[in-house]
Amino acid sequence: MSRMTDRKERYNILNELAGLAQCLVNRNILIDLRNESSVAGRITNVDGFMNISMENVVLIDQLGKHFRMEEFMIYPRYIRYIHIPESLEIVPALEEHIKRQTTRKPRAPVKRTYKMKRAQLNQQHTLAEINAARSTDTSKDQ
Repeated sequence: MSRMTDRKERYNILNELAGLAQCLVNRNILIDLRNESSVAGRITNVDGFMNISMENVVLIDQLGKHFRMEEFMIYPRYIRYIHIPESLEIVPALEEHIKRQTTRKPRAPVKRTYKMKRAQLNQQHTLAEINAARSTDTSKDQ
């Protein structure tokens, strides 16, 4: 995945309804599709473009026939409506989701290389020389 796609996906997660769909991961949800079918199952993954992956799915077609499937993928252009459970409080769920997406993970400490150590020693020597020069200048002025 390219960097531009990552940025676009991140923007979509934080500013569009894809973020709300991501709050529904690991929940059993009913989704109505544009072709008058419905899909009921557990959401396993939602990406920034709102492609939804589900497992343990029951597809209900236009005639009311039920088809069981292990996995199912829904592209966003086929979604008409996502039934959000009443037990989900939308605002706190979105706030927590946004907080999770925007917090940065602490970086692992960088191991100092020989070059870094040498540069730091040179900086310390230079600072020591500058401080020594300043102290001699202040003693001459007095």
